[in-house]
Amino acid sequence: MRKILILTLLALASCQKKKADLGTFDQKTFRTDRGGCEGKREKLIEELKTLRPKILGLTENQVIETLGRYDFQILSRRNEKVFVFYLEKGPHCEIIQNPTQARSMILYFNAASLVKEVSFQFGSPVE
Repeated sequence: MRKILILTLLALASCQKKKADLGTFDQKTFRTDRGGCEGKREKLIEELKTLRPKILGLTENQVIETLGRYDFQILSRRNEKVFVFYLEKGPHCEIIQNPTQARSMILYFNAASLVKEVSFQFGSPVE
C-alpha cells in the first residue's frame, strides 16, 4: 500500500505544469501594455526576437501565463490557432479589428496546441 502511495505522489509531481523560462524578460510590462497602445512593448521587441527559441514549443496556457492574453486570435484554415500580439501603437488601439500596419508578433500553434512558429511582421496575418 505504501509503494502505491509513493508511486502516485511521484506521478502527480511529474505532471505539474512547467513554467515558461524567459529569463529576465519583463513579462509584467508586456502583459500590462495591451495592444502595445502605451508604447511599452516597443522597447521589448529586440529582446523578444532573441527569445524566439524559448517561445517555440510553449503551450497555449504557458503563453497566456507568460505574455498575457493575446490581442487578437485567428483560427486558420487548417483549424490551427494563431495568436497576435501587437508591439506598437496603431489604429487597432481604437478598435481591435481595425486594419493596422503596426509591428506585431504572431504565434502559430500546431494541432497539439504548441507554438510551432514565431513571426515578427508589420500588421496581422491575412487569413
